[in-house]
Amino acid sequence: MAERIRLAVEAHHFPDHDHQRVPVTTSIGVARLGERETPQQALERADAALYRSKAQGRNRVTHAA
Repeated sequence: MAERIRLAVEAHHFPDHDHQRVPVTTSIGVARLGERETPQQALERADAALYRSKAQGRNRVTHAA
């Protein structure tokens, strides 16, 4: 699902005031809630994965470890 969102944003035409295309990309971090993990812990792992996406060049989906 995250990859489909990323691709849709990348393909969408976001115009500026002169109707010129403005390139927009999306970086997403995802995590699955572990069996013995709180939602807050999963969110923190997803956030860390988001920052890895940005550090690795942006416009990507990164899964938490």
